[in-house]
Amino acid sequence: MLNKALFLDRDGVINEYIPNNYTKKLSELYLFNYVFKVLKYFKGKGFKLIVITNQAGINKGIINYKDFVLICKYLMYYLDLDAIYFCPHKDEDNCQCRKPKNLLLKKAIQRFNIDPNLSYFIGDSYRDLLIAKSLNIKFVLVLSGQTKLKDINNWEYKPDYIIKNLKYLRKIIK
Repeated sequence: MLNKALFLDRDGVINEYIPNNYTKKLSELYLFNYVFKVLKYFKGKGFKLIVITNQAGINKGIINYKDFVLICKYLMYYLDLDAIYFCPHKDEDNCQCRKPKNLLLKKAIQRFNIDPNLSYFIGDSYRDLLIAKSLNIKFVLVLSGQTKLKDINNWEYKPDYIIKNLKYLRKIIK
């Protein structure tokens, strides 16, 4: 049997996005107050909850790897996530795991036996839209992160849905 999933970007989707900076320590992680209830609801509806995030600050030496792991452990436990996939590389590294390339998404789909047609990718950037589009996964843009509504006018591809934040996801996915 195939599973359905919510693939989630991290910064700007489940926690506050810090412009031109990184969440470097657990004490700097500010989860949106509605995230726990929203994710618990979808977990109860049978969705796998999988975070897919670029974290170039690790390879740039800005984020200590041990601190990053502590953040991940906290998120896994507190939000009852099924997995966190991350890319520590910089754009210039040209790796296959950095969004918008889709290696991490493919690995998650294979590991959890996920049907992309039943799944959604929720993100706050054009990179997130492109990774979703690459595997024909419906894309939900949240405006709680780095992208503003006016920004999408310049995008070649458009989101399937646009919502203010994750709290409104239940209006899209029944």
